[in-house]
Amino acid sequence: MNRKLLFLWMILILLMFKNSFAQNTHALKFGSLNVFRVIVECTEGKQANEDYQKKFEAKRDELGRKQKAIQDLQQQLQTQSNSLNDETRVALSKSIETKTTDLKRSQEDAEKEFSSLRNEIFNRVGAKLVPVVQQYAKEYNFTVILDTSNQASQVVYTDPAIEITDDIIKRFDASQISSKPPVLVAPKTAADPPLPKDSAAPAKKTN
Repeated sequence: MNRKLLFLWMILILLMFKNSFAQNTHALKFGSLNVFRVIVECTEGKQANEDYQKKFEAKRDELGRKQKAIQDLQQQLQTQSNSLNDETRVALSKSIETKTTDLKRSQEDAEKEFSSLRNEIFNRVGAKLVPVVQQYAKEYNFTVILDTSNQASQVVYTDPAIEITDDIIKRFDASQISSKPPVLVAPKTAADPPLPKDSAAPAKKTN
C-alpha cells in the first residue's frame, strides 16, 4: 500500500514539474546573433576593414621588398662565391645576417601591430553594438540572445526563425547615422543690391 501511494506521489510530482517547465519555457524567448558578422558587415566595420587591408597590404609589400633584398644577396653570394675575396665574402654574409634579423623583427612587430589593430576594431564596434542589442531585446521581449559566432557558447543549432543578425546590422547602421552631429552650414549672406546706373560711375568733368 505504501509503495503504491509513493508511486502515485511520484507521478503527481512529475506531472507538476512538467506543467511548470512547459509554462516557463513558453514564457522564454530566445534569439541568435552572429556578432562577428555584425562587426564585419556593418558600415563602420566595412570601412575599418578596408583601412585595415590597405595598411596590411602596404606592410606586406614592405616586408616583401626586404625579403627580396635578402634573396638577391644570397644569390650573389652563391653565384660569386669563387670570385669574391674573403673580406667581401664575410661582409656579404654579415649583411645577409643583419638583414635577416631585421626582417624577422619587422615580421614580429607587424604581427603584433595588426593583431592589436584587429582587436581595437572589434572592441570599438563591439562596445557600440552592446546598447543596440540591449534595446532591441527590450523592444521585442527577448529573454536570451546567444552569440553564435562565439565558439565558447558551443551552440550546435539554432532555428533560422530566431536569427536576428540582419536586423541588428540595419539597426546598428541607423544608430550610427543618427548619433552623428549635424553638419552646420553657414547662412548665406544676402548679396548687395546693384548700384543705380546713374551712380555706378562718377560723371566726367568737362573743361
